[in-house]
Amino acid sequence: MGAPLRAVLKQLVTRTVPSDLGKPVALVHRLNESFFLVPQADKVTVIFPMRFNDSIDTVLATSFLQEFVEARRTAGLNNAPPCLWSPSPPQELTEAFTEALSANAGFVSFVIFSRHVEGRKLDRTVWNLSTFHAYVNYHVKCSECFMHTRMRRQVESLIQALDRAKPDPEKAKKNSPNRSFKRMSLKDGNNSLGSRSWK
Repeated sequence: MGAPLRAVLKQLVTRTVPSDLGKPVALVHRLNESFFLVPQADKVTVIFPMRFNDSIDTVLATSFLQEFVEARRTAGLNNAPPCLWSPSPPQELTEAFTEALSANAGFVSFVIFSRHVEGRKLDRTVWNLSTFHAYVNYHVKCSECFMHTRMRRQVESLIQALDRAKPDPEKAKKNSPNRSFKRMSLKDGNNSLGSRSWK
């Protein structure tokens, strides 16, 4: 799967001007899903339409990708490829098929320059780009699992608090005074009233 991607990126190393300059090249990486390469003279733009079947995964992935772009701006990642996220298709994909542009979690773009594919960096860049969707999907699932675990722990702590708030029936019996009541019948009641004399 990485062979076409490697061939396009290698043109940056050899300084070869691609014949399909500026035209998006679609590479299928999953069933009915593809990402796009836009080769140019001095760079290659790699665009991923991010699709997720579950609505929760879509929300988590959108938040994750936005944070992913913000993390790129930190001082320690100055040499990393520029990364952009947008909810709508970039201008480079104006010639792409409409069906290929259906993305419910936005579009992620990486701009690859020659310094990112020099020497041994080429294979690592090809691997990172080829597995990017799986990388995002893995972290989305891990985030969802982490939140479920936190929610379960919270529910368990609330149940324990409710259990502690319940009165203990044995302690309630010990604290209450020992009073016993004898049930009287109607006949016993009449006899007790008849035996009284008013003085």
